[in-house]
Amino acid sequence: MTALLGTHTVDTARCLHYKDRVYRNDGEGGADIAPSFAELRRWTCQAGDDAAAPFDEQTPMRFDNAYYKDLVARRGLLTSDQALYGCGGPLDHLVEMYSKDSEAFAKDFARAMVKMGGISSPPGMPVEVRLKCSMVYY
Repeated sequence: MTALLGTHTVDTARCLHYKDRVYRNDGEGGADIAPSFAELRRWTCQAGDDAAAPFDEQTPMRFDNAYYKDLVARRGLLTSDQALYGCGGPLDHLVEMYSKDSEAFAKDFARAMVKMGGISSPPGMPVEVRLKCSMVYY
């Protein structure tokens, strides 16, 4: 799952989904977020709940390991992203490895995608292929 979340390196999130993270503790963000990053994202949110911000500011259109570098720097956009790093233990080591070794990330990501592709849906559950992840097709 840690490798699969690397897809966030080429995506965006709306303020609605990250504003609690950047406005925590009287508007200054929490201890698990870099203060300058929280301030930048609060500035983005001034445009409203639909204002989008990239998960990876440095290379938002390139599939790379910058997402993990951001997590190490406490610049994860979503609370669920930053939860991958900062508590110690195996996940921290994995995130640190991915932040330093883009080939290890790419290899593990490919393996995880193949493994996930082999998961079949429960019997009777309709299968939906989304061309745009934010839209549900009925």
